[in-house]
Order: sequence, then C-alpha cells, then structure tokens
Amino acid sequence: MPVREKDKPIGVFDSGVGGLSVLRALTRKLPGESFVYFGDTARVPYGDLSPEEVCRYTVEIGEWLLDRGCEMIVIACNTATVMGMAALRRVTEAPVLGMVEAAVDAVLNDSGDEDDADAGGAHRRGVGIWPLGLIATQGTLDSGVYQSAFAERAPGKPLYTQACPDFTALVEVGRTEGPDVDRAINIYLTGLTEKKIRTLVLGCTHYPFLAPALSAFMGEGVKLVDPALRLASMAGERLARNRTANIGAIEAADTGENPGAVEFWCSGDTAEFKAVGGILLGCPVDVVKRKAFGS
Repeated sequence: MPVREKDKPIGVFDSGVGGLSVLRALTRKLPGESFVYFGDTARVPYGDLSPEEVCRYTVEIGEWLLDRGCEMIVIACNTATVMGMAALRRVTEAPVLGMVEAAVDAVLNDSGDEDDADAGGAHRRGVGIWPLGLIATQGTLDSGVYQSAFAERAPGKPLYTQACPDFTALVEVGRTEGPDVDRAINIYLTGLTEKKIRTLVLGCTHYPFLAPALSAFMGEGVKLVDPALRLASMAGERLARNRTANIGAIEAADTGENPGAVEFWCSGDTAEFKAVGGILLGCPVDVVKRKAFGS
C-alpha cells in the first residue's frame, strides 16, 4: 500500500546534535507527525567549513532524506541554511524550511503564536527589542544573510554580532553548564553586554541548550530568542496549507499522547550520539543508525 502524503515523515538535519533543539520544538508543536533526524556528527562543525563544502553537504543530506520518503525538509542548522538552502530548494519541489526567516519573524513579527512567547514577543510585552545582539558561527556571520535580513525588515536599527565557536563544541559533548561554559560565555558575550543589548538571537541551533547559562549571564533585561519555536510554527502552517498535516496531531494535542515517531541517524559514533542526545533531550535516545557520507 502506498504511503499517504500525511503519513510521510518530516526530515530534520543539522551538523551535529544542536538541531535536536529544533526537533524538540517540532515534536511539541506537531505531536502527531513523524520525523527523521540526521546529525552530521562526523563533519561537525559546519561553521569552520567553506561555503562550497556546506552547500554540498546540505544538498547531499537533503536528497538522502527525500529518498527516505520525507515530505518536508527542515534545515536545523543556521550555517547550512545560509550556505545551502537555496541549492537544496533548486533540486526538489518539497518544502525546505530554514532558520533565518524564522529568527527574523520571531523577533519582529507581532502576530506570533501566544504559545511561542519565548521565541520573540518581548516587544508585545512592552519591552524594547533594540539594540539587538546575534550570536552564531563565524560562517553564518561571514555570509551576511542575517545582517541583510534584519536591515531589510528593520532598516537603521542597531545589530551587534558575535561568533561563539566554542559553544558548538561544548554542546556536542553534552556540556551545557559548569566552569567551561561560564568561561566561554564570559569571553564571547562581555562585549555584547557593554553594548547594552535588549534582545539576543541564538543564531545557532546548538545555543538554546546553553540558554539557562546565557540568560543568567545576560541578566533579566535581555530577551533570548530561540528561532526553533517560530520554525516549528512555520512547519505546521506549511503542512496545513499542503493538507498533509497528520490529523492525529490534533487528537494528540488534546490527550497529551504522542503517536508520532522519531528515527535518529548520524554520520559519526552512534553510541556518543545516544549519550549526548539523551542528555540534551532529557530522555533516552534508544536507537541511532549510522549513515556515512564522503568527506
């Protein structure tokens, strides 16, 4: 029997385990959907790679997920979004969603979901947005995509950026708190505190796992924005428009049950992915399959 469109999984991928923050948001927003998650742990971090390499990996992984029957691709990686999303969209008619649009909407869009208040919405509660801080990988910042997007939507508003390369490495080994985390935060974010920013955009999907430590350092007056929450809403809206959303998601939301399934894959050590993934998600990751790609 052929697979019905609404029963097809959603493909989600990242350079490593950071995209699990996006998967977490997706499963909460769309509890009746199934997902295939791929972490390219053998080639992490993408932020240190050339744009050509990241673009090639993005298309390679995206096509693999489509071959596995995924109806939609969510690029749960900011670097892959800015360097490879356009190329992936050129080779498929399936919806491909990425992080940048979600981040800008989360900060600036007044019509966001009430459930997604933590994804932005500081302005809806009377707290000023600006100055805005953006932390991301060096590759994401060098692309200029975020800077251009905010300049187009909010011309003339102050935006300050900071690359935080050590954050990804810390999360990849499951370290989200402690002296090493505090030391890295102090090194990278002191400059932003001196700019007196009011909003901090987490421009890498690894960074939400550091949110408690980041928030403690920045103080109560700074709003943290996790684009994953808005991205999950965008995915649900796109599924609804395509009439492919699993009807069971509505029932699951009412009962608290989760009929959807998640299939985990990585390109590196599966045991390490299980251990770190369990720490980050707060629940066991029982089965992880390996799919290796060329360098």
